[in-house]
Amino acid sequence: MTSEPLPSVHRFPYIIFPILAATALADDVILNEGSRLSGTVTAMNPAGELSLESPLSFEPFHLRPEGIKRVEFSTPKTSIPDEHDAMLVLANGDQFACDLKAVDGDSVQVHTAFAGDLDIPRPLVGTVQLGVKPRKTIYKGPQSDNGWTIRNGWRFDGNMFVTDGNGTLARRFETPGSYAIKFRLAWRNTPNIQIFFADDLMETTGRTDRYHLSFDGSGLQLKRQIRGDSYPNKDMHSLRMDPADFSDSQIEIELRVDRKLSLVHLYVNGQPEGKYADPMKETPAGQGLMFYSKIAGDEIMTVQDLEIREWDASADRHRSETRGDETKDVVITRTSDRSTGEILGLKDDKVLYKSPHYPEPVELHTSEISTLFFARKPDQATAKAAPLKLDLRLRASLSIAACEFADDHFKVTHPLLGELEVKREAVARLDRKPVVEEPEEPEPEEAEEE
Repeated sequence: MTSEPLPSVHRFPYIIFPILAATALADDVILNEGSRLSGTVTAMNPAGELSLESPLSFEPFHLRPEGIKRVEFSTPKTSIPDEHDAMLVLANGDQFACDLKAVDGDSVQVHTAFAGDLDIPRPLVGTVQLGVKPRKTIYKGPQSDNGWTIRNGWRFDGNMFVTDGNGTLARRFETPGSYAIKFRLAWRNTPNIQIFFADDLMETTGRTDRYHLSFDGSGLQLKRQIRGDSYPNKDMHSLRMDPADFSDSQIEIELRVDRKLSLVHLYVNGQPEGKYADPMKETPAGQGLMFYSKIAGDEIMTVQDLEIREWDASADRHRSETRGDETKDVVITRTSDRSTGEILGLKDDKVLYKSPHYPEPVELHTSEISTLFFARKPDQATAKAAPLKLDLRLRASLSIAACEFADDHFKVTHPLLGELEVKREAVARLDRKPVVEEPEEPEPEEAEEE
């Protein structure tokens, strides 16, 4: 660690729950060895050195970039509304929500809430997905324990639920269709928790139709509970993982319930683990969510960043469509029709498209289109890997080569888009990617003398 001397709390080996509770609205800086500092990030200079004002110190901390793993920015008091109905994916895989404004032979013009208008050369655009407005957020918090039923062990403390014993935390939500649950679980020592969802019973004992996910020292187990069955718990998936392998003792879990196809999608730390079919071929109709803590002794667990939202599984299926021939433009409609040819432009919410099967260009209204794929040149160079990743609150993630900020905006350098100004209230998190060293090429062997 190459920063200035830090208070003793920096060296504490566990998550400091009282400090986190007191500074829940503060920025968090996570260091490489897993330590966490809370305060207000005031600036980052072009070299990557970060300034952090903390209640633990009279003077701001000055942290060198090589010691920083991640910065998590506090939720702003006023949020930027996300009403965009398109998702643009760049050639390097970065993506962000936007409004599609124009398309011509040279560029794609979009408007973003985080950086204003962008004019992007066509070869740098991979896809534009249409009709992907954010789904209704059913719940986001916790901000208080209002509406929750708490039995033993749990308490609300500083925008999170904390438990140090055996008990349940439960609440019903209006989730009649497909929906997604996402939350962050943190622990001291070893977690031991069950999460019941699509639940109409809200009790730990008894048989009903619902799902439950367990996370303990042996890993994750997803099961389907069946009302009236002699073997009520049917295995859906098991994932072996050791909680000790999580250096910061926390995990983000997302569960997406597809009620149309009776599937449960599991995501761990933002990465898809898989989708699993309901063994009963029918999704439970319950609308309850319950956390069941099974810890004891000096164990502690917290649940925070809980979000429940509507979810359109069919839109996700369209976004997973493969493009086919990369040297051609491709249009995929909402009925899964695919056509390869040339995207000529955009006019009055209609995409002008030239198909090799028709002599005249075809007009397609944007409401009929699922995805636009833009052609790549055979010799098109790929972008260099960037050392930083910027996660935004507006369905966006950008790789960046450099970053500096102060006051109300960030100045970032993107490997494809160049210099950008990003509104600070739009930024949720800044990650430093691990450095992957290129293997050295072996020196050529000298020929032996004859």
